Amino acid sequence: MELECLPGLVPTVLATLAPNESIYCEHGILLFKDPPVSVSRKTIAGGGLLQTLERTTVGGIPYFLTEFTGPGHVGLSRDGTGEVRILELPPGQTIDVAEGSLLCADARIQYGMEYVKGTHRPGRMAGLWLDRLTGPGQVAIHGYGNVISMTLAPHEVIHVDLGGLLWKDGGVAAKTVNLPFGGGLLGKLEAYEVLELTGPGRVAIQSIDPKAPHF
Repeated sequence: MELECLPGLVPTVLATLAPNESIYCEHGILLFKDPPVSVSRKTIAGGGLLQTLERTTVGGIPYFLTEFTGPGHVGLSRDGTGEVRILELPPGQTIDVAEGSLLCADARIQYGMEYVKGTHRPGRMAGLWLDRLTGPGQVAIHGYGNVISMTLAPHEVIHVDLGGLLWKDGGVAAKTVNLPFGGGLLGKLEAYEVLELTGPGRVAIQSIDPKAPHF
């Protein structure tokens, strides 16, 4: 299997599949495929009914994934400008990918979900869901806008806008915190909710929040 990025204003990933090789992705991002490539449904296991309803209605993570099996080519693309990163995960390595950013993954990649609780302040997000992917295999990720990558040292902390995270290593801890605007009661009431990431591990940030309105 080979994943190739076709660059452009809205980049595309071209997957070249040998016989019986498969990739999976979210439903609805297919651009084209060769006729011999078969299509099937990959159900997301685990979590029960309540978690399924929460991740689909609140988080936006789908109930099932689409699987393509070769031989042939498959073209996949998200609806947004940005960059594509193709990562090779060795056996046992885990990354967490922001919802709506996964383009495709090798069928050997184990799929799961990670939930980061929100601060539950009025008018704030209830939290965010991440696609949890464990190697071995290749993964293609769409970053909205520009992609900024960094490596955090042990116990090193950064604050990221809730829509700014693209992906992180599984060992990077994530939680939501409120940053007060100045002191006093007013500063606490106007606190800004952000994602706090603590190393060690790699982190990638996208410069455009895919859920934010753009004019």
